[in-house]
Parts: sequence; structure tokens; C-alpha cells
Amino acid sequence: MNTFLASAASACLFALVAPAQLAGPGLTWQGSQSQYAGSFLPSCQNQPVTVLSPETITIKVWGDMMSPFGLFASASGSQCIPIPGFSGFVILDFPVVPITAGLLTEVTPCLSCPPGLLTLQFAIPPNLPPGTSLALQGIALGNGQLGFTIAITGTV
Repeated sequence: MNTFLASAASACLFALVAPAQLAGPGLTWQGSQSQYAGSFLPSCQNQPVTVLSPETITIKVWGDMMSPFGLFASASGSQCIPIPGFSGFVILDFPVVPITAGLLTEVTPCLSCPPGLLTLQFAIPPNLPPGTSLALQGIALGNGQLGFTIAITGTV
């Protein structure tokens, strides 16, 4: 019986620690008429989504509560550049344009997600030419470490 209790306690402890280790800065994209993409794990991933024109896109940047963040854009994202001292990788291709910056002030009830977030909405204008792309990537604190999110590229 003691072996069972020790195993159960270890499993519970691991279950509590594991999400905290995995929830780094994250980025999510939700289209009002199209697809969802996102991740809370640092990687060289650039998730593609199809954009319908016109529609409203909801972007959420995730990280530690009240941490500073930045959201950046470019026409594409095909790199995988590690930066010493940062988790994640620079994915956006140059030139990179800053979109917004601030503090992650919203709170989430999601236990496996980072605790802070900021929600932004963008309107995709009508009549964009097919093939028009926008790649987004964020940077924020995740578990106390500054890191890059994945990239998400929306293409009309």
C-alpha cells in the first residue's frame, strides 16, 4: 500500500510541475470565419492559417502575468535563429515591423496555459489580393524567462 501511495503522490507532483514547465510564452490566432492556430511551447514552428477577406482576427499573446510583451510582423517566417539567453527562436523573416507592446494584464483560468495574456483584434480588409500574407510572432516572459513565441502566418 505504501508503494501505491508513493507512486500516486509522485504522479500528482509531476502533473502539477509539468504544465508549469511547458507553459512558456504563447501566441494564438482565431479567425472569425476561418482557422485557429497557436502554441505555448517554444519551437521553430510557423503555423499557417487561411484568412478570408474580410474577417476579424483575434490574436492572444500569452506569458507571465504583468510581464512585458511585444508583437511583431513580417511578410513571411522561415528562419529558426536561436538567441542566447532567450527561449524559442526568431522565425520572422526580415524586415520585421513592431505591431504593439505593453504588459500582459488579462488573467486566464486555463491551468496549463501561461497565466497572463493580452487580446488584440485586427480587421482584415475586403478585396485583399490572393496570396497576401502576414506572419506574426511575439516575445514575452514565460516561467520567468524571456522567450519568443511560435510564428503564425495568415494567407488570403
